[in-house]
Amino acid sequence: MTRVAFAACLLLAAPAAAEWIPCERKDITPPVAIHRETPNYPISVRAIGIEGSVNVALTVLRDGSVGWVRVIRAEPRGYFEQAAAESVRNWRFTPARQNGVAVECRMKTRVRFALVNTVAASGGSGDGAQPVPVYPPALLQQRIEGYTEVEFDLAPDGSVKNAHVIRAMPRGEFERAALAAMHGWHGTAALGRRETRRFEFRLPDSSLGELPPTTLGSAPFPMAACERRVTGRVALELETDAAGKVLAARILSAEPAGLFDDTALAVARASRLTPAYRNGQPIAAIALLTLFFDPEKATCPNSRSPDRNPPPSYRPEPRVTRHDEATFIRADRWASLSRGANQPVR
Repeated sequence: MTRVAFAACLLLAAPAAAEWIPCERKDITPPVAIHRETPNYPISVRAIGIEGSVNVALTVLRDGSVGWVRVIRAEPRGYFEQAAAESVRNWRFTPARQNGVAVECRMKTRVRFALVNTVAASGGSGDGAQPVPVYPPALLQQRIEGYTEVEFDLAPDGSVKNAHVIRAMPRGEFERAALAAMHGWHGTAALGRRETRRFEFRLPDSSLGELPPTTLGSAPFPMAACERRVTGRVALELETDAAGKVLAARILSAEPAGLFDDTALAVARASRLTPAYRNGQPIAAIALLTLFFDPEKATCPNSRSPDRNPPPSYRPEPRVTRHDEATFIRADRWASLSRGANQPVR
């Protein structure tokens, strides 16, 4: 083919790209995903415990394969873009159709990378050193889904010590199942290392996709704690409605006693949690929430600027969460406190 002929082919091909239509257009039957390859969580990123997401634009071709792929946005930048793009290129769809005829179309999706363990009703033995929690039979029968977060210390021999639940929705059986599994865990030997592990209890046929994030309320950081440079934590039991809104709160424990009680109650009452679900529908429930306070991350005199999303030093083994085309907002683990305070809590 001559250079002139090749250039002519390019000119003819260019309009085709411009004719890609949005998959969500009303006269189009949108493509349906039949295979979505799970991206590899970058090892170096996993090691430092960073989570994130990547917004990707792609074209679904007439045979259902993926053609053009472009990263639109990544949070945080520079960590997950390559892994997300490589995975999306291997996705497969039933093609979009217009008047019964297969057509190419362009769509957007978000690939999420989260350090979360999912507990399936089918069970499993884990990897030997880390047993998987057993889905509570009573909640399985009632088709209730929820989550827990456990904090624990790793002893020098790698055994788990001082395991306790810091978040749970709903309270009760999920907490006991998570703690029972943690007692049998054995991690890498460490001295004085504290970790957290979050368990999502999901039914095998769960209809849940994107869940509303937990958003914490605002309250002033106690000046007495600023002046004395005191850290603290408060565990609360919360009554929530089906939307996760906190209706009532009571303090279960506080360290130190009394110093952060009013602040914790104010934060909790203005919060909205990711709800529990029954048969795919959100339900009212009793939840456990632990708030942590640190004057070094508050706007106290002589403190450093608050960091709303510091990467944690130690996080659970990651998995890549399911993908979908719905808008996703990452749950913020830190509450924004009122002006003049800005105390991060989790």
